Amino acid sequence: MRRAALRLCTLNKGLLTPARGLTQGSQNPEKQNVFHILEVRDKLREIVGASTNWRDHVKAMEERKLLQSFLAKSQEGLPPRRMKDSYIEVLLPLGSQPELREKYLTVQNTVRFGRILEDLDSLGVLVCYMHTRIHSAKMSPLSIVTALVDKIDLCKKNLSPEQDIKFSGHVSWVGKTSMEVKMRMFQLHGNEFCPVLDATFVMVARDSENKG
Repeated sequence: MRRAALRLCTLNKGLLTPARGLTQGSQNPEKQNVFHILEVRDKLREIVGASTNWRDHVKAMEERKLLQSFLAKSQEGLPPRRMKDSYIEVLLPLGSQPELREKYLTVQNTVRFGRILEDLDSLGVLVCYMHTRIHSAKMSPLSIVTALVDKIDLCKKNLSPEQDIKFSGHVSWVGKTSMEVKMRMFQLHGNEFCPVLDATFVMVARDSENKG
């Protein structure tokens, strides 16, 4: 497994120089599938049928066994999908919601980058579920896990804890059981979201019981 490459972009006269693959603002003018950061994990729980207690967990696992019938028998049985089918945006309103900001602050009053990585991981999984979703099933017959953090290009070392953040992501490549997810992160600067981070994650899909 390759280690994630973390590279700092040069700063030119106080202006951010976009990392490779980064562009100003959103690449999807239609702005479909926009989630609040708190909705991401709720959506994932809904898709996988996660529970908060053991009794419901056992019931959910029994229900997931029945999802095997939704799995395609071959690659030919899969419907065609476009990159924009999996595209989503997620808002992290650090500036406009101070109560949420507290969960992202360190003792030095800086943004906890570990929490940002957790959000990227959750976003990557949700993007893959959007790509593989089956409209006739409430829950997904797949269990998607993170296999590799392939690359992280960081343009700004320190994030402002008082400005809103926006994530975007989509599936950029698929294999038989794996998917590559491209994600970008922006932070509000004035009236415009400026690029901060570009990440590539590789995700792996397993069956509904997470066995193969």
